[in-house]
Amino acid sequence: MLSSVMRILRLSSHHKTKLKTAFFLSIFESFSVNMPILAFLYGLYKIMINQFVREDIIKVSLILFLGLFFRALFRHGIHVFQSGTGYNMMADERMKLGNLIRRLPMGYFTDGNIGNISSVITSDMVFLEEVAMEKFTVIISSYLNVIIGIIMLSIFNLKMGLLIFIITLISIIMLNIIFKRSKEIAPRRQIVVENLIKSVLEYVRGLSVSKAFNLSGDKSKAASNSFRNIRDIMIEFEKCLTPLLLWHEILIGVGIACVIFMASVLANNGQLEIYFAVIMIVFSFEIFIPLLTLSRTIPMIRIVDAGLDRYQKIKDAKLLDNDGKNIKLDKFDIEFNKVTFAYEDKDIIKDMSFKIEEGTMTALVGKSGCGKTTIANLIARFWDIQNGDIKIGGVSTKSMTCESLLDNISMVFQKVYLFNDTIINNIKFAKPEASYDEIVEVCKKARCHDFISKLDDGYNTMVGEGGCTLSGGEKQRISIARAMLKDAPIILLDEATASVDADNEAYIKEAISDLVRNKTLVVIAHKLSTIKNANQILVIDSGEITQRGTHKELIDLEGYYQDFWKRRNVAKSWTL
Repeated sequence: MLSSVMRILRLSSHHKTKLKTAFFLSIFESFSVNMPILAFLYGLYKIMINQFVREDIIKVSLILFLGLFFRALFRHGIHVFQSGTGYNMMADERMKLGNLIRRLPMGYFTDGNIGNISSVITSDMVFLEEVAMEKFTVIISSYLNVIIGIIMLSIFNLKMGLLIFIITLISIIMLNIIFKRSKEIAPRRQIVVENLIKSVLEYVRGLSVSKAFNLSGDKSKAASNSFRNIRDIMIEFEKCLTPLLLWHEILIGVGIACVIFMASVLANNGQLEIYFAVIMIVFSFEIFIPLLTLSRTIPMIRIVDAGLDRYQKIKDAKLLDNDGKNIKLDKFDIEFNKVTFAYEDKDIIKDMSFKIEEGTMTALVGKSGCGKTTIANLIARFWDIQNGDIKIGGVSTKSMTCESLLDNISMVFQKVYLFNDTIINNIKFAKPEASYDEIVEVCKKARCHDFISKLDDGYNTMVGEGGCTLSGGEKQRISIARAMLKDAPIILLDEATASVDADNEAYIKEAISDLVRNKTLVVIAHKLSTIKNANQILVIDSGEITQRGTHKELIDLEGYYQDFWKRRNVAKSWTL
């Protein structure tokens, strides 16, 4: 269990001094806990020799008062340095985890780790700050109380001290066995909790689809099974530990009986003062309380250990920019050099090479699933490539930190996500230090100022989870305003007008024209009207570039682009 305490100390970083202070105060608390015993021992001794006078009453009362006073004082100090530190420490760890997640490849999240991350943040860290921190001081205090108790009793009577030492040693051996046994099941409990969170998230996210196809009951089976699994693992957890903890409590009961018996025998043989024997009998029920406290702490400590193991697993994940440096770019051309990218052993991008000149517009055209969005994600280094190199301004993206790379890139995709916050805070996400006037200015350019102003709370309107209180077009324009506020030299644009109505499309096109002015622009094209004026069009098929050139050049070449153009023209001529 002490190893768990050391793990927390290692995690505490700059909060370590406060935690050590709390542990240090627990030593003095342990001494103050034993002061009433000394007072009672002294008073009883005086009574037995018929010398208990008024001055002794004052002394005993004073010792009792000081013992209680200092115990309360030290306990308050422990709470001050420990409890608040736990919350601050976990707040720091959450921020570290947030920064860490930003630097993980997207493949980490698609490999089923979202439930693990959610469980660490919502379950493990909460348990650490609310429960575990208090228990770690309890562990230290319990060990100290046992040691101090054995030393004190050995001073008065070596045989009694030796007896309690033997019982304590057997107890600690049993606690060690219980601790090891709980190690086998605690991680399984955490996995079940993680699976439960995954199932609930999946059920909630897919609830609208389930209702639409009248499958709500069927789709809830996975969540129901997860609830049953956590019930079963908790019962198994209790069944595993309860018999062992019961035997430990029996040991403590036998130990108390042994202390009473030995005190009586030694007193009867004249080897132990009567007053001390009486104290042993009275306090025999208190001597082993720290050991009982330790046994009842084991399940919680094991849960903490399992949670820390999961957190460490996230921290040990391979980061995209482990070797990256903060590099400030002065050129913003983009170059793919024989780039290959595979997802789950399936090649998505195959030996691809192209160059996008600074300040030009390049359009990516092709069938769904051909790799267009993947190219945009690789430019932003959301994924890491298997072979080749991607350079921006002549600098390999692998040599840059994610932060310094993304400082130069703004993205506007079809699927817009807004945080459950105010509109102004969602826009300021791109530039936290932006003033209100700056935000209004970009919102006017993004053609969203008018509809925001009509809302009851204006820019302070809460948008709901994912921006659920706004229409698709409104969210899209806020996304464009956010990109404008960032004012990055490279824009990645997944045709923002592909899934909005005609009215919103007109507004969004106007906003985009302001956004992309004098920028290096990569457009994932769904409508030819947006790419006719592109400096370069890349036709993608199955992860390879099959055609490249301007609109005028490609329109005269047989192939996908020409067919695409003809089909679009036929579609435009349709009337009702």
